[in-house]
Amino acid sequence: MKCQCSCQGHCRLLGNLEQKIMEILWLSSEPLKISQIQHDITPKLAYTTVATVLNRLYGKKIVTRHCKNKVLFYSPKISKNKFALQALDDLFLRLFDSYGKLTAESFKKISKTCGY
Repeated sequence: MKCQCSCQGHCRLLGNLEQKIMEILWLSSEPLKISQIQHDITPKLAYTTVATVLNRLYGKKIVTRHCKNKVLFYSPKISKNKFALQALDDLFLRLFDSYGKLTAESFKKISKTCGY
């Protein structure tokens, strides 16, 4: 999935399939094969689709992979919480860079609405 923001591919936001695959990896206590991820994902996807998304996540340095007996195993490079904080930091910085004061006013409004 190509990034639709103007970050030129440097942001750490995930597409829908990337998010689903990462959720499976974050829940696992051990590295997973592509076929294991394919089995656990809903809706069911082709093996090649899962492999392509994992390759993109690897290229974004979000997952690690190693080969054992000619089979690739994937695991998350960082925890879900750490990833979320980095993605939010990136998103907020880009919002502030683009919209400045409007961003701050919007966050203030949202935090009052949500009781923060």
